[in-house]
Amino acid sequence: MAGETMICSVCGATNQADNTRCESCGARLDAISQVELSAEEAEARRYQQDSFAWKWVVFALGWDLVVGAIVLVALPFVLPTYDPQGVWGLLIAAGIWTLGAVIVGFLSPNKTFIEPTVAALIALPPTMAYLASIADVYKLSTMSYIIGGLIGVMLALMGAFVGEFVQARR
Repeated sequence: MAGETMICSVCGATNQADNTRCESCGARLDAISQVELSAEEAEARRYQQDSFAWKWVVFALGWDLVVGAIVLVALPFVLPTYDPQGVWGLLIAAGIWTLGAVIVGFLSPNKTFIEPTVAALIALPPTMAYLASIADVYKLSTMSYIIGGLIGVMLALMGAFVGEFVQARR
C-alpha cells in the first residue's frame, strides 16, 4: 500500500493512498474520490501543480537575491561603465527571476510553477526599491517600477513552465 497513490477528485493532485486529506488542496480523500480519470481529464490535468513546496521557494528566492545582488549591486563596482538603471535594471531583474524559475522548473521533481513566482514576488520589493534608490539619470515613476516588476514576476511564471517543459522532455 505504501507505493499506491490516488488522485484527488477536486484538484487532481497525486496523494498517497493512505492519506485522509489531499496534500495539495486539503479536500477529504474518500473511496469515492478514487475515480479513474478519463484520457481527456488526465490530459487536462497534466499541467496542474501537484503540491506546494517551500524548499523550491527558498531555492528560487536565494537565486533571485544572490544573483540579483551580484549582477545589480556588485558588478557595477567592478565594471564602472555598467550602470543598471531604469528600464535596463528592470529587464535585468526580470531576466534573473526568469532564469531562476527555469532552473527550478527543470530541477524540481514535481510540477512547480507557483514556487518561483512566489519567490519573485518576495524579491520584487527590495529589488525595485534598490533600483529606484540608485536611479540618478534614468529615473522612472513608482508605477513604472511596480508594473515592470510585475511583468518580471509574470516572466518568472512563464520561465517555470519552460523549465517544466524541458524537464518533461528529458
